[in-house]
Amino acid sequence: MEEDIVGQEPEGDAGWSADANTGSVDDKRIPELEEEVRLLKDALLRKAAELDNLRKRMEREKTEAVQYASGKFAKDLLSVLDNFQKVADNFPAISKIVEQDQTLKAFFEGIMLSGRELISVFSRHGLSRIEISRGEAFDPSRHQAMCDVESDEFSPGTVVQVFQDGYLHHSRLLRPVMVAVARRKESKSSSGSSSSSSGGGGGSSQTSRDDDK
Repeated sequence: MEEDIVGQEPEGDAGWSADANTGSVDDKRIPELEEEVRLLKDALLRKAAELDNLRKRMEREKTEAVQYASGKFAKDLLSVLDNFQKVADNFPAISKIVEQDQTLKAFFEGIMLSGRELISVFSRHGLSRIEISRGEAFDPSRHQAMCDVESDEFSPGTVVQVFQDGYLHHSRLLRPVMVAVARRKESKSSSGSSSSSSGGGGGSSQTSRDDDK
């Protein structure tokens, strides 16, 4: 029995030899495995960045959806605000008549108060009037040109007249300002010179006909 035990190779030694051989094979694959790990790590980081960008975009779109939800409703109410503004603009012309009638005066004061309250409500919900003055450069992102007008007073491409106010809803354009834009006035000397040259040509023709006679 003892001889049989002594004659057999230990199982532990056999296992150690196989592990050693396997280890030598894995050592050759280390660079390949490291490259695979690097690629997988890079892909994982890219996916994480994409998910983070998607999350931020969804949050931004959700915020904008809530912020601009009342935009269409506010735009429809601008015509009401325009009517209040017309009353305010024309009030000075009839103020003397209104002052003589207390009932009429109270009526107009109620209209003016309602207009101011509407402006206050719009302001609380992020609606603001676009400030503009005559002589300001035309801005196609906020202004809409209704016509162009010859002008010596204003430079070409500047605002000459405002027809209708424009409004912003937070930072988004709700309605552009309707304006008239200045253009360079045509020179009278050029048109006069062309007329005189036409007249001169007629005189030469007449002289030629007289010589033929």
